[in-house]
Amino acid sequence: MNRIKMFFKEQNFRVLIGNFLSLTVLQVLNILLPFLTIPYLLRVVGVEKFGLISFALAFVTFFQIVVEYGFNTISTRDVSVVSRDTKAVQYIFNKVLTTKLFLLCVSTVVFLLTVILIPKFRTDLEVYLFTYVMVIGQALFPVWLFQGLQQMKYITYLNVIFKTSCTLLIFIVVKQESDYYYAPLLTSMGFLLSGISALWVVRSKFNIHFSFCSFKQVKEQLRQAKYLFMSEFQIALIANANVLIVGFLLNDSAVGYYATAEKVIRAVSNLQAPIINAFYPYISKLMLENKTKAILQIKKLARFGALADIVGLVLLFLFSEFIFTILFGSQPTQSVLAFRIMILFPLLSFLDQLFGKLVLLTNNKENLFFKVFFYTSIASVLLCVGLTYQLGFVGTAIASTIAQSLLAIGMWYYAKPFLKTS
Repeated sequence: MNRIKMFFKEQNFRVLIGNFLSLTVLQVLNILLPFLTIPYLLRVVGVEKFGLISFALAFVTFFQIVVEYGFNTISTRDVSVVSRDTKAVQYIFNKVLTTKLFLLCVSTVVFLLTVILIPKFRTDLEVYLFTYVMVIGQALFPVWLFQGLQQMKYITYLNVIFKTSCTLLIFIVVKQESDYYYAPLLTSMGFLLSGISALWVVRSKFNIHFSFCSFKQVKEQLRQAKYLFMSEFQIALIANANVLIVGFLLNDSAVGYYATAEKVIRAVSNLQAPIINAFYPYISKLMLENKTKAILQIKKLARFGALADIVGLVLLFLFSEFIFTILFGSQPTQSVLAFRIMILFPLLSFLDQLFGKLVLLTNNKENLFFKVFFYTSIASVLLCVGLTYQLGFVGTAIASTIAQSLLAIGMWYYAKPFLKTS
């Protein structure tokens, strides 16, 4: 009993649990808010307009990945290692934020040229412009700094306040089909206000003051994070290209049905993100101090996490018809089928993050991490185009499941040698 008491009193454990709880609250919020709005938007603006909004979000996500450039992963690790050195943290903050602002300027120019010059985008220009505001908000929010300092509570506080407020406004402002473009605007405003407030917290609570770095330092930061960026881009390709392919090959209604099924299963997958994100800075530091202990922690997490996933997925499969009846107000058979095809997503996603992020990245193997995503993304796009053309969005669901399986297997394959060293 004394050993157990000492374990719970350990400072690192208390910080880990605090960060986990903060990220869990945030993740529940990120899942709950869409679940509140999806049924409402499907009923008020219809499946077609909901599909358009989902298509715009998938498109804009690629620009968001460019601006993030893998910093949420690699900079979290860098800050966690020097978290007690204020000057080092300040230096990393200035370099990363300057680089993100540079990427934001470049991305904005490319985005504007694309949506203005291509007819498919120009037809619904305001939807794409309003959705893009989200990218600006994400660029300003230093998630990586809070995670590296293991102060995740601030991420939760700011997101709860602003995202919840803006989501509730959707129910007040969006009253008929013609109001559909307000939905992406209000969602994006939640991101923008959170980002601005986060910078104020960084300045007032941590006494970190931003100043621009030289272009030479920006290039150095881009070079340092290039493998992570390319990996994150491949992740976005795997996760969002499917919606874009359905939109181009089929129509907005098909996007609406498929995107709803995918949003639900990815929302369930994202419930596990707080676990991985809370463990990441902890494992990063532990890998340097006691590698054997770090590997043992990862193996325990793998066993318990996989077991919990299997139990949860069986229940989800059984109750899938009930879930989609609530969302649509009727039972969309094809959406339920697509959801059931993708039912293994949460388990596969958990395993690929565990082996990829907690093993490969904490051992500085960004090149192997990227290699898995590179080949998987190529396979994903080819499968998605072929199967969507042949089977509609049910084929898209099959392609997504195969791609996620390849991702988990690839991460496990390259992580095996590091797990054996314990």
